[in-house]
Amino acid sequence: MLFGHKNLVNNFKRLADCGRLAHGYIFFGEAQVGKSMFAKCLANYLEYGFFEEPKKYLNETLIIGPNDSGGKSGIGIDVIRDIKRFLFALPAKSNFRIAIIDDAQTLTSQAQNAILKIAEEPPASGLIVLITPNPETIIPTLQSRFQKVYFPRASSVDISEYLIKELNIGKAEASKIAGLSFGRIGRAKNLAVMRDNDMNEIVNRFLKAKSGNLALIKDIVDNVPKLNSFLEALISNLGNDVQKNYPRLKSIMRTITLMSQFNLNKRLQLEASLIWNI
Repeated sequence: MLFGHKNLVNNFKRLADCGRLAHGYIFFGEAQVGKSMFAKCLANYLEYGFFEEPKKYLNETLIIGPNDSGGKSGIGIDVIRDIKRFLFALPAKSNFRIAIIDDAQTLTSQAQNAILKIAEEPPASGLIVLITPNPETIIPTLQSRFQKVYFPRASSVDISEYLIKELNIGKAEASKIAGLSFGRIGRAKNLAVMRDNDMNEIVNRFLKAKSGNLALIKDIVDNVPKLNSFLEALISNLGNDVQKNYPRLKSIMRTITLMSQFNLNKRLQLEASLIWNI
């Protein structure tokens, strides 16, 4: 479900209702603050009239991410050609057809220039939403054609209330999870529902290692299928003593943020962030 961003919800509903939506938006802000969910809720509102997580198939929505590039690095121009064909077809169940491009920072320069051409002569019923942590990863000419919308972190109080109300988490546990979420509702939900005993075992093995830890770090980074789950479990474990582990938590969070914003070598960045345990 959509969490927070009430002012943005009201603004976009008003714009949609009076037919004043722009043809392109850049939704930006840190990872796990609700940008992608908001875009899907907007699409659902345009098609079904409810600003909430879609419960039915969205006929007039195309959602694109890096995994849709046929194994290539980044989102390439072939994907944008598909988006163009989709947007220029007339909608049947809505006033708009909307293309949502997640992780837009992975768009190649050719792909961004192809989107620019669409933005210069947009279809009357077409809407493009680019989702990225950092709008500066988008070329300036494309930025100038799109309206930027910032998604901030949520307060710990709001996240705690959400966990209590929606996930039936106890007050004390909800407060702890909210503190570890760093204002990111996606991270809070992951921490709340984490039940991966194998992953917790890997974290415990990592924290107990005293020598030869570089090999263990390489094994974790290269071979753990759910690397994000490992990081969530590690943050949860270190969060049992925030005061003691604050430098470690800060290092991990900084690395995760850098990896989400820039095309960096994931293994080297994670090794650098985890090496404090040697």
